[in-house]
Amino acid sequence: MAGTLRCGMNSQESEDAMCMLLFVLFQWVNRRNMAALAVVEAVSLMPFVHQNVSAAVTLLAGGLLHGFALGSLVVEEMGRTMDRRRRLWVLERSGSLWKDLQRVGAEHDKVFLRFCRLPRPLFFEVLARVGPHIQRSPTNYRLPIPAGQKFACAFMRWATGGYYRQSSYCLGIGLASALRSNEEVVDAIIREYGHLLRFPTGQRLEDVQNGFERKGFPGCVGAIDCTHLYIEKPKGEQSECYYHHTGGFSVVAQVVCDHECRISSVYVGCPGSVHDSRALRMSPLFVNATEGRGVLAEGGAMLHDGRHIGRYLLGDQGYPLLPWLMTPFGRFARTSADRAFDLIQSAARSCIERAFGRLKAVWRNFIRTHICNMKTFCKEFMAICILHNLMIEHNVQIDPALMEDSSDSDGDDNEHRNCRRRRRRRRFNHHLSNLNIEAAAEDDPTYGGELTQHVRASLVEHVRHHVTVHRAPPPCPWR
Repeated sequence: MAGTLRCGMNSQESEDAMCMLLFVLFQWVNRRNMAALAVVEAVSLMPFVHQNVSAAVTLLAGGLLHGFALGSLVVEEMGRTMDRRRRLWVLERSGSLWKDLQRVGAEHDKVFLRFCRLPRPLFFEVLARVGPHIQRSPTNYRLPIPAGQKFACAFMRWATGGYYRQSSYCLGIGLASALRSNEEVVDAIIREYGHLLRFPTGQRLEDVQNGFERKGFPGCVGAIDCTHLYIEKPKGEQSECYYHHTGGFSVVAQVVCDHECRISSVYVGCPGSVHDSRALRMSPLFVNATEGRGVLAEGGAMLHDGRHIGRYLLGDQGYPLLPWLMTPFGRFARTSADRAFDLIQSAARSCIERAFGRLKAVWRNFIRTHICNMKTFCKEFMAICILHNLMIEHNVQIDPALMEDSSDSDGDDNEHRNCRRRRRRRRFNHHLSNLNIEAAAEDDPTYGGELTQHVRASLVEHVRHHVTVHRAPPPCPWR
């Protein structure tokens, strides 16, 4: 009797445990999968058909496992389908150079500086500000290219002077993605750091004027010159406008820098056949100066004899003589004071030559011929000038061996092209002295007027006094 009662109690407890397990499974499946819930409801009717609850629970577990197996097979098949669709339009790339650039260490930092030109801390500082503008959101088909990878791709192309296909392949990016990300990086740099391409103000402006005053030119705020960026022959009827007398097609870039080679004004986009003076008159700098706006229309300095002089720029003989632009006498120098003025002016103006030298040596993208979109090409040069200022501001020292290394050049074809260009330039310069060309009269009434002659005469006298006190600088200090 007692044994029968004990067996009944054990059977009752087991049935209670089974019901509790069934309830827990029912609640868990209810939260996880509505499809499996239908299976549970169907199986839960089995105890009314079969009195054995253990068999019903067994059937329930089998139904659940069958549902989970079907679900896993469906997910696996969907994954394989998505992989096949992804392989149709996304090519898997290793991007080994991008992995090397992410390595940390003294030797790896040298490799990073070689390809990106910026030290690692400065690179990530700029990336932190530029990254939100170039980072894209994930899609259902793939993850976006990291902002740092886009940034490094653009820097590598600008630093080595390679082509889009080369830099994109080394960093594991498609050609179309490299083209699109390059323009995104350029726009983001100009948007975030465009204020660096402005004339200084406040204490910084005083430091610039003091720097030029130590060279004999008080009141000077910069030196101006133009450089040519060579391109392939543009398409269209206006292609001859871009032909330069040295034998290639180019775009003119007008740049103003201070005594420390920091760039303060950039105007790029004029065809290569345009003269420097014409590029000046087309630039916003000329408009602001003639209309009395900007830094050139304010303030000035005192000369050694107490006379006041306004702010001005230093230019070569390719520019007109204006009250705010002082040019040398050149072959029209008649006195020793005039020749001394030309010598000191050339020494003070050498900062713009050094700026061009460093700009094109560090960022080799602008020492080769380009096949490019003209609009993007001009914005790239402005972005490079911004990076040039950032490197000077953070006192980035470039290894001379990197600047002199020619391993990233375009090879013998580019060298032959440069040789042909040098031969054409020598033939042009050989006949230039026989042309006896003089500057044409300008429509601007201030060109060569009394005010301009008075300003330059005052500077000639001040420079003569400066040479007497501080001696003349060595000739051609930028060589």
